[in-house]
Amino acid sequence: MNREQVEELLVKADQASGDQRLAYTLDAIDKMLALRDYPWAQNTLNTIFPPALSDDHYFTYSLLSARTALAEGEHFIAKRHLWEERFIKLLASQAIDVQLFSRDLRATLLCDIAEYRECISERITIDTLYEKNPEQLADERDLNQDLTWLALMELPLKDLQMESQMQKEPILRGWYTLARLSKDNQTNMRMQLQSVESWAQRWPEHPASLRLPADLQLLKQLVEEQARQIAVLLPLTGKLSGAADAIRDGMMAAFYETATSSDKQPDLRFYDTSSKNINELYDQVVLEGAQVVIGPLDKDKIDELALRPALAVPTLALNYPENPVGDTLQLFQFGLAVEDEAKQVAVRAWRDGMRRAMVLAPANPWGDRGAQTFIEQWQYMGGSLAGDYRFKSQKDYSNLVRDAMDVSDSQARASRIRQILGQALEAEPRPRKDIDLIFLMAHPSQARQIKPILAFHYAGDIPVYSTSYIYNGEIDSNADRDMNGIRFATLPWFFNEALPEKQAIDKHSTRNSAYQRLYALGVDAFHLYPRLRQLDELRNARYYGSTGTLSLDDHRRVVREQTWAQFIRGRAYATPTVAYQDDI
Repeated sequence: MNREQVEELLVKADQASGDQRLAYTLDAIDKMLALRDYPWAQNTLNTIFPPALSDDHYFTYSLLSARTALAEGEHFIAKRHLWEERFIKLLASQAIDVQLFSRDLRATLLCDIAEYRECISERITIDTLYEKNPEQLADERDLNQDLTWLALMELPLKDLQMESQMQKEPILRGWYTLARLSKDNQTNMRMQLQSVESWAQRWPEHPASLRLPADLQLLKQLVEEQARQIAVLLPLTGKLSGAADAIRDGMMAAFYETATSSDKQPDLRFYDTSSKNINELYDQVVLEGAQVVIGPLDKDKIDELALRPALAVPTLALNYPENPVGDTLQLFQFGLAVEDEAKQVAVRAWRDGMRRAMVLAPANPWGDRGAQTFIEQWQYMGGSLAGDYRFKSQKDYSNLVRDAMDVSDSQARASRIRQILGQALEAEPRPRKDIDLIFLMAHPSQARQIKPILAFHYAGDIPVYSTSYIYNGEIDSNADRDMNGIRFATLPWFFNEALPEKQAIDKHSTRNSAYQRLYALGVDAFHLYPRLRQLDELRNARYYGSTGTLSLDDHRRVVREQTWAQFIRGRAYATPTVAYQDDI
């Protein structure tokens, strides 16, 4: 299909009338979507008057409208079309393949905007359709069940606990119960396996019992293959020793927490990498019997290991190569890169309906990396950039914000008008209308000053998004009141006070808040190593950790999907991951 063929359909539509004209037009729109020319599709949809359409044409029009809106990132507009009363009434009378496609579109949308309970219910309905129509492809039913499982596991444990008790519908209750048992034992695979096997005995006819989610199918093998000796390579002396000690503390907290519920703990051995040749040290620990290596932390040492075509044992590096040269077999990369967070902020803001972004970031390598990643992701999705500004020090804040908001130009325009009129004129500078959001790369001390300056320069109502670095986990309502309204991606670690590892570290550690992220990194590194194969073989597999929801990309790099929070009355509160925009 090409543009010429689509234009031929539009010519036929112009020459036809009534239902035939609409049929040609709707067919052309479908082809426009196949060509990914979404503005063309939307402009053509705008020529149609929906209330005048027959039922068949109305259903097709609504589906095309929803697909176009989703393609352009307009999730709430798509939702309006897919939940319109007339569309829902017509849905049940459609051919089975159309029902499946339409409901899958609805379920995908619900998951995208984090309405997970509704998504789960929709996917259960889809599974029922597959069950009643066995001629449909079994692989597609399996995929739908895997997506049901992913949506379930996105819910917090407390929600799973509530739903597993409150749900009356047996199929739903069974799913929620399995998800609760699985998520409640994330840090202990042996207990997770026992819980799943016990569940299967109680629910023998449940769809998930007849075919366990793919990640649970691997559990028995993973438990049997769990490493007995682990080498941890960290710079325990030198300039990175503070970071290394925090990671070690996190790992040991996880080690002891797991020890209370497991009779088979690995032999955990720590090695100082500060003054060692990393290749020689790596070969040494493997020779000594290490079945898994965690570390190193230094980027240059990871670079050296990454030059090898393959590593002897699964190796979880705690950073990313400075100069990646390719994929090294058995090398997994796990870190807290600001680039990952900046990309997630861009995706979230886009789903919130934002389209025009301004960037404020420090003039240093950290700020540049985060800002550039945000901009690249933002423009890739189709967003526009209203400005990109850098600050070097505190004295830059006011002037930079004033320039970014065009306050000086606004004041100058008012002055010129006074001169022309020759009389006094009351003129108050107006906020810029071409900015939907501000992406602020900043640490707490910087953000506490910049946010009030934004308000002073008539930008107080513009939503501000940031990364986890804007919050260090310490509660300081007086100081943080100045950050009210800021939305930020953050580590679940900061909001899970019941976590045994966190309680142990809070009780015994004397380190300052700057190390909180590294504690979480250490905790997750220890819990993650036995699941590396699971994440590597199953792209839909997830580990729900202290640094975020973790998965692997095609380069064995751990991808972190963080939770979201917002400053309200001087305190940071975890917020639902559903987009902020109200339903349209």
